[in-house]
Amino acid sequence: MSKAVSTKLLPSGVAVLTIDLPGKKLNVLGTEVMEGLGEALTTLEGTNGLKGVIVVGKPDSFGAGADVEEIKSLQRQTAYKIFEATQAGKALFARFGKLNSIAVISGTCLGGFTELALACNYRVATSDGKTQIGVPEVQLGFIPGWGGTTGLPKLIGLQNAFEMISTGKNLDAIKAYKLGFVDEIVAPTLALARAEEILLKKNPKRASRKKGIKQWALEDTKLGRKLFAYGARNAVMAATKGKYPAPLGALDVVMKSYLLPADKAAELESRTFAKLAVTDISKSLVGLFFAQTESKKAPSSAKPSIDVKTVGIVGAGVMGAGIAQAAAFKGYAVVLKDIDQGALDKGMEVIKDLFNDLVKKRKLDRSTANLMMANIKPTLVYTDMAECDLVIEAVVESMKVKRIVRAELEKAIAKDFVFASNTSSLLIKQMGEGARDETRMVGIHFFNPVHKMPLVEIVRSSSTSDDTVAVAQSFSMKLGKTTVVANDAPSIVVNRILVPMMREAFVLAMEGVSMEDIEKAARDFGMPMGPFTLCDEVGLDIAAHVTRSLHGSLGDRMTPPAVLGDFEKSKLLGKKGGKGIFLYGEDGERKFDIQTSGWGPFKKKKKLPVYNPEVLEMLSKYSKPTKKSADEIQDRLFLIMVAEAARVLEEGVIDSTSQLDLAMVFGCGFPPFKGGVLRFADSEGLPAVVQKLDYLSRVRGDNYKPCKLLVEKAASGSNFRQD
Repeated sequence: MSKAVSTKLLPSGVAVLTIDLPGKKLNVLGTEVMEGLGEALTTLEGTNGLKGVIVVGKPDSFGAGADVEEIKSLQRQTAYKIFEATQAGKALFARFGKLNSIAVISGTCLGGFTELALACNYRVATSDGKTQIGVPEVQLGFIPGWGGTTGLPKLIGLQNAFEMISTGKNLDAIKAYKLGFVDEIVAPTLALARAEEILLKKNPKRASRKKGIKQWALEDTKLGRKLFAYGARNAVMAATKGKYPAPLGALDVVMKSYLLPADKAAELESRTFAKLAVTDISKSLVGLFFAQTESKKAPSSAKPSIDVKTVGIVGAGVMGAGIAQAAAFKGYAVVLKDIDQGALDKGMEVIKDLFNDLVKKRKLDRSTANLMMANIKPTLVYTDMAECDLVIEAVVESMKVKRIVRAELEKAIAKDFVFASNTSSLLIKQMGEGARDETRMVGIHFFNPVHKMPLVEIVRSSSTSDDTVAVAQSFSMKLGKTTVVANDAPSIVVNRILVPMMREAFVLAMEGVSMEDIEKAARDFGMPMGPFTLCDEVGLDIAAHVTRSLHGSLGDRMTPPAVLGDFEKSKLLGKKGGKGIFLYGEDGERKFDIQTSGWGPFKKKKKLPVYNPEVLEMLSKYSKPTKKSADEIQDRLFLIMVAEAARVLEEGVIDSTSQLDLAMVFGCGFPPFKGGVLRFADSEGLPAVVQKLDYLSRVRGDNYKPCKLLVEKAASGSNFRQD
């Protein structure tokens, strides 16, 4: 029998089937586990006098879902092969329901393991607060394919099931009990005994599953189901803009299978799963999942030598305050330093507001928030930072100032510590020249706002040690961030690739193209916001500074558009200043005009952003209005990102195409369904991309010129992403 699955027969005639994948922190449903389950079921089915089967996993992990590496391999097969594999998995799970079975869920229970639990006759969850039950398959571009899409609606109702399936949100034990997914919540130490009792006496203490009148009307009447499907479809389209087919596929299966016989429902689910799994969108999302997994690997297998307990932050501005709050929220002791008491007070107010918002959203209780705030020590003196294990500077972008900060810290901190910079424009190597220990210099580049942006760029110079990178990664991941490791270079990865697109948006506007057309083309491409909205969010002053920085490093192809100078002269800052490309109200929210069209019951309202008349006047000096198609605009905005991404890879700023793509998705919202900048280039066809870039470089300048790496890949017929 497989080492991943074992069975033990209890004196009562009940068997305990344990899933414990050797050498893994979490159980995953791959070939080894599935074969082990098949062998164990065959043995149990042949056991005389068997009274039932208790299914358990690791102590803190019932299971984390299907082995995505095997799914990735399966995606190279035909849809029919995937259909067959899915049907086989369902057939295996169905055998549990014939054995009087109960799943004891402790800790993580996701994807295929949720479906395994669903296949059992009963389910209990432990009361230790670690239980998380979910079906996150839509996040990988397909649907639950082992009975989840058809079985959940019948167990917990159409509305509850579709919310779980279409969003990938998890249930804790209490929610799972109230919805009826688990029959009881039991203490961990009593779980096996109670599971055995339930199987022998068939007496689960289930929550009331009586439907209310509203649920009955929506789920158990033909008209109600039509109304539910209509509303659910509209909600999915509003959330996904139609870019992600999996939630719509799930809705189709949920609605059609609700009244189908079990075998027909199973076939429909398997066909839909197979069809979605072979799409480019699913392959892109699975690729990003792997890139995220890869990003968690430290450069060395050794445990970081510095155990970070106290974190120092120098600079109490927006970034410094955000980093301090994030660290305190995760339990670190924090020392926040600034040279100005007013700035320090303002930074602490920002932190307080962030914690208050968490309390308001019920993600923290007030007493816990107060304790976390108390873990932050504001100071004006370096001597208060003597016990810091890691210090992150977030001061002005001046090499001279940053070197002074580093030198003062070396005087104040006698022990071994890591000095990290939040810079994206200055070189870590230069910052560390003359340092007490250059191997302890590293970049930890957060994105604004810190509490929302999921990415951190870890930047190593030629002197930075693997151990220092591991310390920086470990700290960032404990904050809940996704990390990518890059080599020391101006603007690192995300800004280096993003700024050329933002720059080109202003060039297009100076050519007379409507800013709204540019914004719409970017949103239609899949970006979460248009380039002008992004510039206002970041700050027009910051956008100008980063562009100038890149111009200094990369030459004339990054010359800042003249209109950015006009903005600076007029002191337009963007959202933080109350006006930028757009206008904002006193509450900081963007102003909109409401445009009404149609009449009577067909009347429609459309919100149109209010563009700053000053900006429109500035742009009118450069060119008369002109019209370009959405395709032309998208080529100008996004092919320039491809050209720059290829240069970044060619120059060795980052070593991995998958990590570059991960950085662009998590750092600037490049559409996940496109898989990242380089996967997008592959999907467009590199020969076609090079041909367009050659043309654009002739008519628009060297910023479009394809680099040698890109030209060679196009000529050889290879791709950036080989997965």
